[in-house]
Amino acid sequence: MEIYSLLGKKFTCSECGQEHFVETKHIEKGSTEDLPVFLKAIFGEDRKVFLLADNITWEAAGEKCESCIKEGNAVTSLVLHPQGENKVTARESYLKDIQEKARSSDVILTVGTGTVTDLGKITGNVLGKPVVCFPTAPSMNGYTSPVAAYIKDGLKLTVPVRPACGVFIDNKILKDAPVELIKSGFADSLAKSFANADWKISSFVTGENFCPLPYKIVSRSEKTYMEKGDMLLKKDTLTINNLMEGLTLGGISMMLAGKSSPASGGEHMISHFLDMFSHQYRKEIFAYHGLQVGTGVFVSSLLYEEMKDFKADDIRNFLAVTKIDYCRHLQSLLSLFPAGADLIRKEFSEKMRQIMLLREALPEKWEEMKKEAFCMVYGPKKIESVFRKAKIPLHMSELGVGKEIIHDTIMFSRFIRGRLSILDIAGETGILEKFAGQYAAQSIS
Repeated sequence: MEIYSLLGKKFTCSECGQEHFVETKHIEKGSTEDLPVFLKAIFGEDRKVFLLADNITWEAAGEKCESCIKEGNAVTSLVLHPQGENKVTARESYLKDIQEKARSSDVILTVGTGTVTDLGKITGNVLGKPVVCFPTAPSMNGYTSPVAAYIKDGLKLTVPVRPACGVFIDNKILKDAPVELIKSGFADSLAKSFANADWKISSFVTGENFCPLPYKIVSRSEKTYMEKGDMLLKKDTLTINNLMEGLTLGGISMMLAGKSSPASGGEHMISHFLDMFSHQYRKEIFAYHGLQVGTGVFVSSLLYEEMKDFKADDIRNFLAVTKIDYCRHLQSLLSLFPAGADLIRKEFSEKMRQIMLLREALPEKWEEMKKEAFCMVYGPKKIESVFRKAKIPLHMSELGVGKEIIHDTIMFSRFIRGRLSILDIAGETGILEKFAGQYAAQSIS
């Protein structure tokens, strides 16, 4: 299926039989000088454009974008600067100023990566303004996704938003991006097989619809760059373009599903937990989002590998003998993140509802789950080979995470989202606690 021919359209899916809507209407590649033509084709002339960037992306492309679109548009630019942190991150505290300055605009143009894009999409959603994204790095899939992430009360929240109506990609800007951001996008893109496997597992338990199409479109794209991490380090043009294609399709896959499940599973919960800890106790995140996700990918691969040979009777026996003190887990989370107590309790309550369903369904559904979900993921040896080729960290300790936080991340990150993943199966069967201790002990200095 040619997904790009379906931009802005609704269609009945041949895979799942349900109706999908690809809400983003315009995706185009060109030089920054072509941006005014792109905007004119969508919105006409003499528009009030609100341009959002941060102090880094302004230098990378924001100032040039402003200069290019001034003729024929009334442009108001806001350049975000760090507030009590080393780099601008998607904190709720930035939103009030952004929304006040964007209120009179006709369109919001985000020039940046994850932080600027998410803050711009949230603002567009609140104000009812269309958003156009101008990526400054192939670092994540949010340019085309129907969700945005931000920090509220110290917690990392992912909220549904209207997707960008357009995305304009200048491949030269992408090639000039810092290599760490390119590596971040690469690691984030390889989470998709694990996220889809987690989604498939959840569908067996909750009865939610699982559509194979998102997994198929990202898997096909993934093959064009997965084995070329060394070429990414060299900033090979074709490989970077293929990576951006994969990230773009990753965002579209979420539009097809109507949620983030095809791109965000247990591996993303690990990254979100690390973000939450950083925002609570540090001035700086441990690493870019995708690099943190990459360590979560490796954790997920290890857990899938450990459980792939278990039989239904093994699962039944594990569930019978494993006793979990959920109250203690909740108290541990509340003590780590006291400012977000209400939100933590809400997510924990939803997760407990799903855990009860999981414990009931797991023995009967286990063999079917293994057959249909475990085959989607890559084994740890494959992930290690691919990541090492691109010089991407495998272990959380390589990001500077201490042993105690590593242990807590593996043990508790599953409770910060009301969504089932391989972390929950490992937790309910008693595998996770032993794994967390062993993994934390293997910290790489």
